[in-house]
Amino acid sequence: METLHLIILITGIGLGFFVQTVAGFAGGLFALPIILQVIPMQEAVAYLSVFLCLFSILLVYKTWPEIDKKTVKELSLGIVVGLAVGVIILKLGSPDILKRLLGVFILLFVGYHFLKKKKIRIPGGSGLFFGLAGGVFSGMFSAGGPTYVMYVYNKIDGAAVFRATLIGILSITNILRLPMLVVSDILTVDILTNSLMILPFFVLALFFGNKLYTKINAHTFKNILMILLVVSGLSLLIR
Repeated sequence: METLHLIILITGIGLGFFVQTVAGFAGGLFALPIILQVIPMQEAVAYLSVFLCLFSILLVYKTWPEIDKKTVKELSLGIVVGLAVGVIILKLGSPDILKRLLGVFILLFVGYHFLKKKKIRIPGGSGLFFGLAGGVFSGMFSAGGPTYVMYVYNKIDGAAVFRATLIGILSITNILRLPMLVVSDILTVDILTNSLMILPFFVLALFFGNKLYTKINAHTFKNILMILLVVSGLSLLIR
C-alpha cells in the first residue's frame, strides 16, 4: 500500500473511532467517506469491520450484565440474514451506486437524528424487519447502527440498558460479518496485515476519545458531527 493511502486510511479509522468513542455512534459513517478517497468500497468495509469487531469485543465484556437479551434475540435472526444479503450486494454491486446509496443513508440518518422527538409505537414482531434492514446496511457499509437505534430506542427506557443493548446487537453484527467477508474474498490477508500497522492508531483513538468524553459537551459535539456527516453524505452523492 502506498504511504499516502496508508496515512489517509489511518486518518479515517482514527477519526472514525475517536467519534465512536466520544459520541457513541456514527464512527463508520464518519470514517467511510474519508477512506473511500483512496480505496474501493469493498476494502473500506473490510478494514472497518476488523476494527469494529475489536471495538465490540472490548465493550460487550463490560456491558454484558445490562444487555436486554430479549431485545437482542428479537433482532438476531434478521441480522444474520440481512448481513448475508448485504455482503452479497457489496461483493457484486456497482461501487458508484453503493457510494451514492451510502450518501443517501448518511443524510437519512442525520434527518432521523434531528427530527426524532418522541418514541413511536413499534408493531409486534417487527424485530425481524429491523434486524434484516440493519443487517443489510451493516453488510454493505458496516453502518447498520441507526436502524438498530430506531428499534432499541422505542423499546427500552433506561439509558444504561439502552446503550448496553445496542452494544450487544452491534457486537453480534460486527463479529458475524468478519467470517462472511472472508468467505466472500473481501477480507484478505493483505488487509489483515495492514490492519496491524493501523492498530496502534486505533488504540490511540480510543484513548483520546475516552479522555475527551468526560470533558466535552456531548450535545454540542453531536451537532458538529451531524454537520460533518451532512457534508460527507453530499460529497458522496456529488462525486
